[in-house]
Amino acid sequence: MENNDKTFDLSSKQRPQSKLDREQAWAQLAAKYLHNLPQQLDEIRTMLKVKDYAAIKKHAHRIKGTSGTYCLETISQSAAQLERSADGRDPDAIVTIINKVKRLVELEASRLGSLTVISVDGSERVTDG
Repeated sequence: MENNDKTFDLSSKQRPQSKLDREQAWAQLAAKYLHNLPQQLDEIRTMLKVKDYAAIKKHAHRIKGTSGTYCLETISQSAAQLERSADGRDPDAIVTIINKVKRLVELEASRLGSLTVISVDGSERVTDG
């Protein structure tokens, strides 16, 4: 079976060689994740309209883990709160946390912006800062 996913397929020409290159590549991946996170939060808001707390908890758990992987600890902790709020079926807390995470995404994206720029078409490029 052939895998056509090139997300982590780094040829020798693309493979980061220095610590700075690795950090920039990691920042680039984190920036792409942050770029897509608001859409996931909007999906959670849609789930809330139909009171699908199990799906909200599942999405929050995924966000918690992925954010932790990218060392986005405040987002990961907020996603854990979101998970607990889904368990408690607390729609007001869920909306509050969604709004909080959206603000955190903006802060983290600007922090990473010195290394990575995501263009309007979704492509990324590493900058000097």
